[in-house]
Amino acid sequence: MSVVLKFEVKGSPETGYVLFKTTEQIGRDKLASFQKLVGGLIEPVAYLTGAALLMNEEALNMDLVAWRVPDELEALVPDHFNVGGVKVLVGPVIFVADDGEDFMGFQDEFKANEALIGLQ
Repeated sequence: MSVVLKFEVKGSPETGYVLFKTTEQIGRDKLASFQKLVGGLIEPVAYLTGAALLMNEEALNMDLVAWRVPDELEALVPDHFNVGGVKVLVGPVIFVADDGEDFMGFQDEFKANEALIGLQ
């Protein structure tokens, strides 16, 4: 099994919102796994060296929660995601491995975090 890192905001207006970073396993059908994690069709946020950030392509239309990009992703998210002076993403976002031809999971959680740190 391979893994990806998932960034997702959970909560409500009443309780407040918290950004969670989790490690998620990817099944044999990578595309189906990615789509399940983002809640719909995948859309690349950014192509990176050996990795990519993916989100739901319909996230804005689905009224998903928008969230400020945390420091660990700031350098990876393109400037056109800047709203009012801060970078913002919407809905769940996953950090996946990318060999230039195909998206895939990382070998393990350590490799995923190592790749993320190496791109910052």
